[in-house]
Amino acid sequence: MFSDKLLKSLQPKDKPYRISEGASDKGFGIQVSTGGTKTFFFQYREEGKIKFLNLGSYPDISIPQAREKLRIAKTQVGQSINPKTSKPIHEKVKGTFKQLIDAYITHLKETDKRSWGTVERSLYLNAPEHLLELEACDITTDHIKMMLYTVISRGSEVQANRLRSYLHTAFKQGIFHDNNPKQIATGVYFGLHNNPVSNIPVNRQAETIGERVLTDDELANLFKYKGDAISVQNLNALKLIIASGGQRSGEITRAKIDEFDFKKLVWSIPPERTKNKKWHLLPITPSMLEIINAQIVLNGLNPIYLFPQSDRTKPQNETTLSHATEKLCKREPELFEKFIPKDLRRTMKTIMGRLGVSKEIRDRLQNHALSDVSSRHYDRYDYLVEKKQGLDTLDALIIGMLRASS
Repeated sequence: MFSDKLLKSLQPKDKPYRISEGASDKGFGIQVSTGGTKTFFFQYREEGKIKFLNLGSYPDISIPQAREKLRIAKTQVGQSINPKTSKPIHEKVKGTFKQLIDAYITHLKETDKRSWGTVERSLYLNAPEHLLELEACDITTDHIKMMLYTVISRGSEVQANRLRSYLHTAFKQGIFHDNNPKQIATGVYFGLHNNPVSNIPVNRQAETIGERVLTDDELANLFKYKGDAISVQNLNALKLIIASGGQRSGEITRAKIDEFDFKKLVWSIPPERTKNKKWHLLPITPSMLEIINAQIVLNGLNPIYLFPQSDRTKPQNETTLSHATEKLCKREPELFEKFIPKDLRRTMKTIMGRLGVSKEIRDRLQNHALSDVSSRHYDRYDYLVEKKQGLDTLDALIIGMLRASS
C-alpha cells in the first residue's frame, strides 16, 4: 500500500516506469518520469482496451486525494461513463422510425423469414416519408391509426391488418433492442417505453376463415381440362398440389428437379423451403410421378426448377399461380366456382379425412408444425410408410375420378 515514505523513495530511471498498488486499490498506481515527476494514475479497460487516467502529480495532491479521484473514476467506468470526459462511453443516438423498420427487416433476414420482402414492401409503401424521419419514440398511436386508415380507405382491410401486425412486431423488436445488453455497443437505441400499436384493435371482421372446398367434379375437371384459360405449367402445378395431398403452393412452384429421387420415389423438400424449417419427405405416387414427368418434358432443357420462369433461371413467381387460377375461374365458371390455390390444401385435407386417413398423418403429409413435446423434441421417425398409405388411398380416388369422367 502506498505511503509518503515509499513515494519519496522512488528515484527516476533511464525510462519512465510505473508501480501499481495491487489488490488494495486495483488499478491505482504511480508513474515516475525520467525527470523524476511522480504522477498518480488509474488503469482501466474501455471496450477491451487498456486506458490510463491521470489523477494528478505527487506531492501536489496527497495520496488520500488521489484515492478519492480514483473512486470517482471507478464509479464512472462502472456506469459506462468515460472518466476523462464524464460523457457516456457509447453516446446513444435515438434511432428513427426508418432505422426501426430497417432493424426489423434485418432481423427477419437473419432468422430466415421468407416473408421479409413482403413485410418490407408493405411498411415502406404505407409509411409516409415525414414519419420515417421522426425518431421512433416520437411515433404515436395516432400516427399508426392514420397509416392504417389510409389503407382501409383504399378498401384493403385485410392488408391493414397485415400492416398492423408488421408494425406491432417492429416496435416490439425495437423495445427488445433497447433492453438487450448486446446492443449497447451499437450506439443506437430507440428510447421506446411502450408499443404504440398495442392499443389498436385487430379488425377481426376483415379476417374470414376460408371454407371453400372443391367438389370431386371440380377436381376431375382440373385433371381432364384441355382449354386455354390456363397454361399447361400452371395446370400441372394445381394438379400436383392435389395429387401430393395439398402441399403449399410455394413449395410446389419453387421445387427443384434434384429434390425428386425417382429410384426411391421420394420427394425431399429442404428446410429452406418449408414453413417449419424442417425436411419434409413425401412419397411419390403414380399420379404425382405422371405430373412431374409431364412437367419435366414441358421444360425441355431446363435442369433446375420443375416450374421455372420463362427465362428458365428462376422458379415461377409465387403470385403467378394465384393469378392464373383466378383467370381460369373467370373464364370457366361452369366448370369451377371461384377458388384459390390455398383452397386445394383445405380440400385435400378434407377428402383424405373422408377416405379414413387419420388427422395425424394428414397433418404430417401437409407438414404442419406439431407442437406437442414428443413431436418437437423426441420423434425423429419419418412416417414415410404411413404417408405412402395415405397418398395411395388418395391416388386411388384420383384415378377413379379420371376413369369416371373419361
